[in-house]
Amino acid sequence: MIAKCVLLVLLVAFASASPVAQDNGMVDFREALDMFINAYKKMMPCGFAADNIPAMAPLTVDFFPFDYVNGETHLKGNVSNIRVSGLDNFQILSGSFDNNTMRATFDFMYPALQILGSYEVEGVLSIGGLLMPIRQKVLINKKITDWRFVGEYTFGQSLTNSNGLRIKDFNLQYLVGGVVAANWDQYMDIAGNNYFNSFINSFSVLFTEEIQPYVTPLYEKYVLPSINSALSNMSLTDLSNYLVMQAGVWNNACNVQA
Repeated sequence: MIAKCVLLVLLVAFASASPVAQDNGMVDFREALDMFINAYKKMMPCGFAADNIPAMAPLTVDFFPFDYVNGETHLKGNVSNIRVSGLDNFQILSGSFDNNTMRATFDFMYPALQILGSYEVEGVLSIGGLLMPIRQKVLINKKITDWRFVGEYTFGQSLTNSNGLRIKDFNLQYLVGGVVAANWDQYMDIAGNNYFNSFINSFSVLFTEEIQPYVTPLYEKYVLPSINSALSNMSLTDLSNYLVMQAGVWNNACNVQA
C-alpha cells in the first residue's frame, strides 16, 4: 500500500497513457511533470475512480482476506481497519531534466508515515524445511520517518518503434531514517511484545540497507517492461501532453466528487 508513491503513480501513468491530440508545445517535459505531480497531490484526498486510484490521504483498507499457499507454507488470515496517513505530505527535494541528454533525476521524501490497523494470521511457515506454526492477532501501530527515494533514468529510443520512447539506465535507491513499532500481539505478554517491536525497529532499517543492490534489478524486471511497452507509442511531446491533460483532470477531482 505504501508503495503508492509519486514514482509508482507516475510509472502507472506512463503505462496507461496514450498519445493525445492537443499540442502543449509551450510546456516542456519538466514543466508538465511538475504540473502532474502537483495535481496528483491535490487529488490524493479524494482519489480518482476513473484511473482506479483510491483516496490516499489517508489511505484506508476496511478488510482484506488472504489465503497464501506455497509448498509447505500455508498462511490464512486478514488485515482490517488499515489507515496510512502522511502519503500526501511528500516533499520534492530536487529534480532535473536535461533536454539534450534526456536524462532525469529525482529525490523526494515522506517525512512521516503512520500505519494503524490490525491483522490476524494462522498457519504454518516453512523456512529451510523447518515448519513453524504461526498464530497471531496483532494491533498495528507503526511509524516510518524520512522515507526517501533517490533515482535517475534516461529517455532513449524505443527498441520496437523508432518514433517512441523507452526508459533506460534506470537507477533507484531508497532510504529509511527510522521505524518505530508499537504493535500489540494479543497472544503475547508485555515483555514479548516489547522484544518483537524492538526487533522490528532494528530489522526494518537493516533490511533497507541490505536490499539496496536488488531494488533497481527488481524494477527493471517487473515494472519497466510494461512501462516501456506503453512509451514505445509515444514521443516526448505526446508524453508531456498527456501529463498536462491528466493534471487538468486531477486538479478538479475533489471538486467534482465533493
